[in-house]
Amino acid sequence: MDSAINFIVTLLLRLVGAVMAVIGIVEHGLRQLLEQAGVHGELQSAILVVAAILVIVAALRLLGGVFGFLLTILLLLMILNVLMPGLHLPSTAHI
Repeated sequence: MDSAINFIVTLLLRLVGAVMAVIGIVEHGLRQLLEQAGVHGELQSAILVVAAILVIVAALRLLGGVFGFLLTILLLLMILNVLMPGLHLPSTAHI
């Protein structure tokens, strides 16, 4: 049961990591464009914050169903683990 929970948590963390990577790429490219356009300081920071929020909203719209599904599976596995602590998934690899 623990391995199934760990697998779902790993999937969630990888999805969040992918979203963060996209935010970093957008931020870097936008920062270069803004510096070339002569935009510096607080205005640049405000524009970058808005861009990050837009990327997060877009990611939630695109991946919202996946996040919801994975969170639902995670919560169900955790409930099963609490209700039946002795329940283990069969292991296919015997060493």
